[in-house]
Amino acid sequence: PEGVDIDYIMDYLNEDLTAYVKLGEYKGLSASVDTTEVDDEYLEEQITKLLEENAAPEKITDRKTADGDTINVDYVGTLDGVAFDGGSANNVNINLVENNGYIPGFADGMYDVMPGETVSYDVTFPEQYSLNPNLAGKKTVFTVTVHYIEGDEIVPELDDDFVKTNFASAGCTNVKEFKEYYKDHLEKQRAEKVKKDAFSLVWKQIMENAEVISLPEKSVEAAYWMNRANYEVYAAQYSKSYEEFLAQYVGITDAEVKSLAEDYIKEDIVIYSVVKAEGIELTDEEFSEGIKKYEEQFGMTAEELIEEFSKERIESTLQWNKLVDCVYSWSNVTENIK
Repeated sequence: PEGVDIDYIMDYLNEDLTAYVKLGEYKGLSASVDTTEVDDEYLEEQITKLLEENAAPEKITDRKTADGDTINVDYVGTLDGVAFDGGSANNVNINLVENNGYIPGFADGMYDVMPGETVSYDVTFPEQYSLNPNLAGKKTVFTVTVHYIEGDEIVPELDDDFVKTNFASAGCTNVKEFKEYYKDHLEKQRAEKVKKDAFSLVWKQIMENAEVISLPEKSVEAAYWMNRANYEVYAAQYSKSYEEFLAQYVGITDAEVKSLAEDYIKEDIVIYSVVKAEGIELTDEEFSEGIKKYEEQFGMTAEELIEEFSKERIESTLQWNKLVDCVYSWSNVTENIK
């Protein structure tokens, strides 16, 4: 709308935030969280789940394909001897059933084929074929190689071969080393969840303890109209008005959208008020360490990460993580081990 800068972002670090929010207690708050002890029994339970997640179907190669099978194939479709766009694929699974998602007749030549064999057969496309009108009603030839028939899911055994295949990057070469590594991994995972759950409870108290004096109207308007613009896009896709979409699909009113925008800006102000009060700054070393972890997590270089997400956004995320650590260290956290 005219007069509203939807992209406006307040300069929180250089603004006098005391004009908007007065911080309440934010240190020494308490939180009680449930957690699970990483003992030998829990370790074995999690290893069992890990093995089940790595289950793969048996590859049957000693019989011919039949109705109802799921088979793995390569195929190439040609028209007048020339491969056409969208007519080739490798290592795809196809169900030998009616209405399997492909055009009628496509899978007909895949029945009664021994894995390892290659077959060629004619397939005539439907007279009406919108995905590629040039193929409509045309007789084509598909050449198909059947690799295997999928059997029942097989859960792998925990042995040295499984460890070397899946956890060599973690420095594990045998089952003993894997169990030591995985127990440590689960303990770190548990500790991170405790921190996350505790922070969530404490941060809610911090927000409740903070007193709103006023809120910057320009920031609230920008947040409101950004959210509203997103809802209006979805509403148009559903052929609904903005208000109808909110009522039918989101379950809130426009007044609540405005209230959520106010809550969002209040939280931003509280975050930066604590950051400024405690002098929580991200050092160059912390940025380097943080982006190195993101390199490992996303499999991207630092330059690629900055190009994709921007340096400012990465710094903001790392500063938020530092704030989480600080709030957690200030809090009295009780762990209820189940």
